[in-house]
Amino acid sequence: MTQIEIILLLLLHDKDYYAYEIESIIEQRNMREWTEVGFSSIYNSLNKLERKNLIDSRYEKEYGSPKRKVYFIKDATREIVKKYIIKMLSEYKRDPGEFDIGMAFSYLITKEELYAALINRKENLIERKSFIAKKYDNHPTAKQRPHIKALFERPIACIESEIIWIDEFIKEAF
Repeated sequence: MTQIEIILLLLLHDKDYYAYEIESIIEQRNMREWTEVGFSSIYNSLNKLERKNLIDSRYEKEYGSPKRKVYFIKDATREIVKKYIIKMLSEYKRDPGEFDIGMAFSYLITKEELYAALINRKENLIERKSFIAKKYDNHPTAKQRPHIKALFERPIACIESEIIWIDEFIKEAF
């Protein structure tokens, strides 16, 4: 599933919305700062999710307004959504966008599931750091060439920083 599809499912998990309401929520939550959600992609993705049978829709009429298509998530899709949240929080990817989305909607999973996902993420980060460090140590010229050295040391520093953040977050939240 695409990032926009996941975001739409996460938003629909809480409440039924029509497309323009979803656009407003994305704006209000300033989600475009940490996601890739285009205005026109909302409508296209809602239609795609409906074709995939993950959501459904109905038409509602408000006094003085034309009929609007209101989207809602199917019950069977709710479990899929929770699994995606855990996956986004657990897995390390170079693009932090998925983690941010998972964290933004982590209220949809239990505290225990959030804790386990963060522990898994930390373990994945430790493995990734070890992998990069091993490649760095085995590279014949990395330590003598500043531009190559930076390509190894910067990701290691970022990973170390995130591990520290996870430890502090867990200590504070749990």
